[in-house]
Amino acid sequence: MLEPPSHEPGSWRGAGRVLVDYDTGEFWLTTRPRERPPKRGYAFEIYRSRDGESFSLVTSMSKEELSEATGLRILSIEGQQLLRDPSTGMYHLYLSIDNEGWPRQGWDTLLMVADDPRGPWKPYGLVIRRELPFETAEARDATIDIVDGRYVAIYKANSGGRVAMALAVSSDGKEWRKLGLLRVEGYEPPNYMLLYGRILEGVQGPVFIGGETLHVVGGAAVTNTLAAYLVDLRERNLELLSRGRWTPMSPYERSDYPIHSYVDMVYDPFRDRILIYVDTIDPKSGLELNQEVNRVLLYEVPLSQR
Repeated sequence: MLEPPSHEPGSWRGAGRVLVDYDTGEFWLTTRPRERPPKRGYAFEIYRSRDGESFSLVTSMSKEELSEATGLRILSIEGQQLLRDPSTGMYHLYLSIDNEGWPRQGWDTLLMVADDPRGPWKPYGLVIRRELPFETAEARDATIDIVDGRYVAIYKANSGGRVAMALAVSSDGKEWRKLGLLRVEGYEPPNYMLLYGRILEGVQGPVFIGGETLHVVGGAAVTNTLAAYLVDLRERNLELLSRGRWTPMSPYERSDYPIHSYVDMVYDPFRDRILIYVDTIDPKSGLELNQEVNRVLLYEVPLSQR
């Protein structure tokens, strides 16, 4: 659906999020284009669509422009979340940035705000950043949604030796309260665990659905698994609801590890279907960080025959 900037090793497009405007019928998609070092994740992009399938670029900002606007030295851009604040109507764009500061180089989450997805986008500041012992290297790649009027974030927390998922909540999407690391079924998580997808409202509480990554190959987080977890906010626990292997159904995905971590899914009420956007790894490329070639691929799940 969306091709990488080039087809050279280390060239990616993805790590994004789709926002459906149910009033206008528009679909807004954010991605980051990437090339191998030294360029890395060099911009964020906003695309628009009328059908959720064909997207056109409407605005972008390079990491150099972002550095100038924020006063930070941003080395790379990764996972992104695009939401609309229900109280103000403003759009929130959360960017994972490799930040040379605070207080040393590492990954933080930057918030940009705008009154229209086309921009102009203005920086609000670092909202989820490396402050606690379990997140000294990374506090980023968040999945953020609004559940029962409250922002809920499940984000990647890296202490430099262990990658786990941490939980944070907010009343406005700007000021966040960190609740700590998430357990899995009441136990400590594995040494490497990354979740990226959606947080939905469930009968018993928030439910995460998306990619579950437990493998790193040559610095690249790759997966072949989707999972659903009930999120217990009070106990900071993930209760497994279901887990299944992602079966590639296109010639654009590897058969062993088809996904580079990032998965998003939305309900399309205009055609009664689920749209799944996947950051897929080209079968002709390697799995290592700067060998992969990634594109955004769209899967459709029709619901009209329910």
